[in-house]
Amino acid sequence: MGISDSGLRKHEETSKNRQGGDIAEPEVVQQDSTAMLAAQSRTLRNSIISLAVFFALVAALLLGVPSLRAAGERITDANTSWIATALVLEVLSCMGYVVLFDLVFGRLGRSISSRLSLSELAVNSVVSVSGLAGIALGAWVLRSKGFSVERIAKRSVLIFVLTSAVNVGMVVVIGLPMWLGIVPGSRDELLTLLPALAAAATIVGTLVLAAWARRASARRAADGQAPMSSRMTVALIAVGGGVQDALGLIRAHDWRLFGAVGYWLFDNLVLYACLAAFGHAPSFWVVAMAYLVGMLANSVPVPGGFLAVEGGLVGMLLLFGARPGSLVIAAVVVYRAISLWIPAVIGSLAFLSLRREIGKPVAPAVR
Repeated sequence: MGISDSGLRKHEETSKNRQGGDIAEPEVVQQDSTAMLAAQSRTLRNSIISLAVFFALVAALLLGVPSLRAAGERITDANTSWIATALVLEVLSCMGYVVLFDLVFGRLGRSISSRLSLSELAVNSVVSVSGLAGIALGAWVLRSKGFSVERIAKRSVLIFVLTSAVNVGMVVVIGLPMWLGIVPGSRDELLTLLPALAAAATIVGTLVLAAWARRASARRAADGQAPMSSRMTVALIAVGGGVQDALGLIRAHDWRLFGAVGYWLFDNLVLYACLAAFGHAPSFWVVAMAYLVGMLANSVPVPGGFLAVEGGLVGMLLLFGARPGSLVIAAVVVYRAISLWIPAVIGSLAFLSLRREIGKPVAPAVR
């Protein structure tokens, strides 16, 4: 998570001192927080610079490579109304994540929760690996505010499960009906049925893994095999408890769960709007399925998923019959520019505002 073992121990010792009434060492904590803050700031700044360099290279390729020049020329023909719509939709996608984050980390308070969630989005937009980089930033901030390692791990798993559940679930919800011909799109089983079955297997596997993790953590606690603060025990509690909490929230029908749906849906509609900006877009179902399968490339550990995501989206849209290829490439480039830069800019501003809150505990009772 970007937190050294020595730094983590300093935070734990400080937390214990607060709870026990002893005098903490504020200078040590402040120095540690300042160093971590500087490191996080450098990471975000360097990643944004990498993002700018990437899009400069993309522009050079579109203008300089003959086979891609047609896509570059199409970008200037985009309908500005659709592009403006796409910008608004991306902001709404960010707001969906803010709503979901408030559901999971409500004890932070709405102001801090909003800024931290937007900061996570900024990191996720420029550092790939399926959103884990943003979760790492959130974990460090939460730790600096007095949250226990166990609670951070469990809540981080919870928000990861909720956002991933929408993506995986929609592959099943759209893939099977498309394969059966109920919704428009390809009936190729490799593009529809196979991803749907893989998604269903992932859901079942996650539930089985969570049940095993709960049993394993209970056994370790009962047998005294390892202290509850050990990394293995924390991981088992996080996985088992995070998935269990996710199921509990789903059964509770909290309206803020729609934040996870909005986070996915509005970003998906950004891609649809970008395709429509060039005069024609496939059906929503085709765009959604291509988006879901193509965005799997976002798990590739490269900054922002550069090239991997673009290639995955273009490839899937072409396989689903979107034409012409130059239009698809242009639309994906514009979509990626919007989906990366909007969270990066908004989230960076939120991070600058959040810096003043680092190290201030939320409340002594937070565990």
